[in-house]
Amino acid sequence: MKKIILLLAIIFIVITINAQRVALHSSSGVQHFWGTTGLSSAYALANSGDTIYLPGGAFTPPANFEKTLIIYGAGHYVDSALVTGKTFISGNVILRENADGFYLEGLEINGKISFANNESVNDVVIKRCKVNSIFEVVGNLTNPSINTALIGNVLIGSVNLSNAQVVLISNNIIQTGIELTNGNIINNNIFLFNLPHPYENFRGNNNDLLNNVFVTYGGSGVTSGGYTGNDFRNNLITYITPGYGTSATVINSYTGVAQADIFVSQSGGGFDYTHNYHLQNPETYLGTDGTQVGIYGGTFPYKEGAVPSNPHFQLNNIAQTTDVNGDLQIQIQVEAQED
Repeated sequence: MKKIILLLAIIFIVITINAQRVALHSSSGVQHFWGTTGLSSAYALANSGDTIYLPGGAFTPPANFEKTLIIYGAGHYVDSALVTGKTFISGNVILRENADGFYLEGLEINGKISFANNESVNDVVIKRCKVNSIFEVVGNLTNPSINTALIGNVLIGSVNLSNAQVVLISNNIIQTGIELTNGNIINNNIFLFNLPHPYENFRGNNNDLLNNVFVTYGGSGVTSGGYTGNDFRNNLITYITPGYGTSATVINSYTGVAQADIFVSQSGGGFDYTHNYHLQNPETYLGTDGTQVGIYGGTFPYKEGAVPSNPHFQLNNIAQTTDVNGDLQIQIQVEAQED
């Protein structure tokens, strides 16, 4: 009987940890949904202000998000999501006008994140996610989206901010550059050079670019003369004479640093989980706040493994057999996250 009870306990634990069980938390309690449609099913019954927790696995999103929701995944780094598996959204995340206050953390989006054209979606936070396609806030500013924060993400596709105002882009790894950014704060990011436009890491006017690392590719790098009024402070740039655009303010640039001398282990122009983006000499390249430039400095230092802030499974060890006393050793370790 003891062995049967232990076996049932093991089955329960394994199912709890590994099943694609989506949890919808609302003021009325908790509801669970299973399978790849779990996210869409939870969304259909959610009210603005609710929280959805996604386990490891792949989930199909609803056609649009039109509610104020908080959504947590289990993470997108393999090594930090060994117990649960990575969380994927298999499709696009489309935000509509009623999605003010939308919060997304700890998952990989195989499509794009898009704010609907000329719709105002305000106070959105995207944190510790990997976006494999573009991130876009598109429109002509007749109905702008205000207060968007991109923090600690891996952004593979280009970032288009043509309909965005008051944007914070902080501590991200940006593979393909930023377009049409105007009057925003861009700090402590790493810009790689898999670019849609030759020789430019970003395109825009009147931005504050602080404490970034720009891995440029040929040409003049960073931006071109068609863009004006940007403020560059304490950026590390591989090109020795980078282009800053027209009428730029440039203070304390670290230029002409060879790519091989910047990071502990990194090469090429694309993001790679096996690379180590810590600086070789963090004490040499300081930002405006006295911390190191790049993703491990500033107000929002990059978290190892991009572990989301909800409780995180760290260990799941279940012995294959019982010991001489008929006991089965089970180790389950969960860590609470402060941020």
